[in-house]
Amino acid sequence: MKHSAFFIKAMNLHQKKTKVKLSRLKRLGVLLCMLPALASAQEEIIVFHNCENLFYPTKDSLHADDDFTYEGKKHWTFKKYQTKLNQLAKTYISIDAKQMPSLIALAEIENDKVLEALTKGTSLRKVGYKYIHYPSHDIRGIDVALLYDTNKFTIIESRPLTPVSQREEDRTRDVLYVFGVLNTMPIHIFVVHAPSRRENNIKKDLRKKIFEDVYSHIKTLQAKGEKNFLVMGDMNDNPWDETIEQGFHTERDLKSEISPLLYNLMQDNKDKTGSYFFNGNVLSFDQFLVSESIKERIVFSPNCNNTFIYKPSFLVKQSKRTKYDVPFSTYKGMKYEGGISDHFPIILRLKTN
Repeated sequence: MKHSAFFIKAMNLHQKKTKVKLSRLKRLGVLLCMLPALASAQEEIIVFHNCENLFYPTKDSLHADDDFTYEGKKHWTFKKYQTKLNQLAKTYISIDAKQMPSLIALAEIENDKVLEALTKGTSLRKVGYKYIHYPSHDIRGIDVALLYDTNKFTIIESRPLTPVSQREEDRTRDVLYVFGVLNTMPIHIFVVHAPSRRENNIKKDLRKKIFEDVYSHIKTLQAKGEKNFLVMGDMNDNPWDETIEQGFHTERDLKSEISPLLYNLMQDNKDKTGSYFFNGNVLSFDQFLVSESIKERIVFSPNCNNTFIYKPSFLVKQSKRTKYDVPFSTYKGMKYEGGISDHFPIILRLKTN
């Protein structure tokens, strides 16, 4: 009887262990089944930000940057410079408590020195961002650049696309073209900072020509079978302006059954919101234009809904004089305000697997 009782006890213990093993195997099987879904649900954050005159505080003999020096009209010091760097880092870190942006495209940066300082001399150093930057022939010496997380983005090709200018005063920044793989998704990226509207909008035609050239590059790539395109930047025009609609061919023909190549994600912002504020007007100069395949991957962010504009309270200038949110800028004319930028960042969340 003792042996029988022992055998029964042993059998019960074996059955319990078997049930535990089966339960573990079942959970493992469920997890393995979920892996493709988990992978497909992976999201990445992409940012574009015109960071407003990120100059190194010494004179560059090749460019007209005199204002942003110790002796210049704006009395740009290393203390102000470091404050701005730290505020920019704070901005990008604040976007999501659980993850950092994979890609951060920037406009109005002067050179590699400021990019080194931003990526290695602020709290962004923990991410280990690398950057892509090509010095341009812009008269003021401001360029575009792309920061990228090497754990998530692999570069295949990059180069500057230099606008052709007939006049010396039309020299402007290049368009940055980058082709890479974000997780498992190949993507063609164009970072744009179009010529400004100064001098009675004399460079309107040049802006349109730049947009047409970018579109032409995309058409060439599409003809080779490529489909994932992202154009982002400060266009110095609104999505509904003819330079944008005609240059990027985003005009909608309701009768046509052919889908457009590019969609402007800021198309519906008119009279509602914007990323830039000038002379009492809210403007949507900062834009994402995407191909259909990228549009299908968009995940709307809770902190900027479907406007794609990121404006937490510390980026907003406290004012009761306007119904629109105004960016808290570094300078207002020649007066130092101590803010981050005169543009709000724009954010895109994408499923990348």
